[in-house]
Amino acid sequence: MSAFELDYLDLVNEVLEHGERRESRVGDTRMLFGKTLHINCLREGRFPILTHRKMYYGAVLGELAAFLEGAIDLATFKRHGCNYWDDNAKKWPINDGLHVMDMAVGQIYGAQWRSWDYHGKAIDQMKLLIEGIADNPFSRRHLLTTYNPSDLDDMCLPPCHLLAQFSVGNDGTISCIVTMRSVDLVLGLPADIMLYATLLLIICQETEYAPGDLIFMMGDTHVYENHVAKWEDSSDKVYPLPTWELSVDAAVDQFEPDMLNLIDYRHGGKVTYELNV
Repeated sequence: MSAFELDYLDLVNEVLEHGERRESRVGDTRMLFGKTLHINCLREGRFPILTHRKMYYGAVLGELAAFLEGAIDLATFKRHGCNYWDDNAKKWPINDGLHVMDMAVGQIYGAQWRSWDYHGKAIDQMKLLIEGIADNPFSRRHLLTTYNPSDLDDMCLPPCHLLAQFSVGNDGTISCIVTMRSVDLVLGLPADIMLYATLLLIICQETEYAPGDLIFMMGDTHVYENHVAKWEDSSDKVYPLPTWELSVDAAVDQFEPDMLNLIDYRHGGKVTYELNV
């Protein structure tokens, strides 16, 4: 049985029971501030994907592939099989009147990872991260940051996951802490967990370390009210986590969604939650 998933279920139920009622930009929520989720199943060769309901991880891997390309256009996400950014792009005034394949998403996660603008110079944080782990593994500066105040107006949505810090352990593992300002527990967080787990596996493969822990530090940790009824009706039966197989060709400069395969992914039925945009 997965401690990861049981911890996740407990967190959602804690927010539902004790969360403060809040109005938000895209719907009412129940919220607790300053929660954490510590995931260690990667150490055991198990991938952190929810099993009490069916998760479609291909779109998450497509999103990661687009991020790693530094995508600023919607077409790149759709080419990789990810439609997560469609609604935010359509609501962005800069895209008014444009065909969906011509829409921009702006300077979001991938642009900041791969080409952070510093006085006209593009800084590739991902390249610096890989080089830093190789050259100085015990540095405390193995970081990826996405919250660039000067670019916020040039994004269709400001970043929710703001910072990822990586740490090399004496046991030959790399762990990662992801800091988030805003967390949609039911729909968003499960995808973010899969995305960062995959990124950690890629970085570990490229730097010849093993995966360690994946830790989420969360600010506004919420459940949308329009998700509550389906959550309460959904099954809480969990299954053993799947193992994974990562292509030997997978790297931060070369990743496609089919490079990660989950083996023996058992799950419950499909549950569709509305995306609040």
